[in-house]
Amino acid sequence: MLTTETLGALIDKLAIVDLKLWHCQELLFGREEIPSSERQELEAKNASLLSQRAHLIETTDRWITQAIEDPSEMVITSPQNKLYGRFRTDVEL
Repeated sequence: MLTTETLGALIDKLAIVDLKLWHCQELLFGREEIPSSERQELEAKNASLLSQRAHLIETTDRWITQAIEDPSEMVITSPQNKLYGRFRTDVEL
């Protein structure tokens, strides 16, 4: 069984990593020259983000496969514990 968050949380993390990767690659492969020390740092970040992206894609694929093949072992949603409206103490209703 995968011990991870919901599918939405995985996709959210993947979207954030993709945005970071896009910005990193814009800096790396953009038209402006960057100092070699900054280039090395950006290349390391790029490699790390590519690794994170691959891991999140693999985890998402496994999550979906397990949800299809054996959903009884999974928690597909998490409880929503909202504390607004009648439970708020800082305003009068």
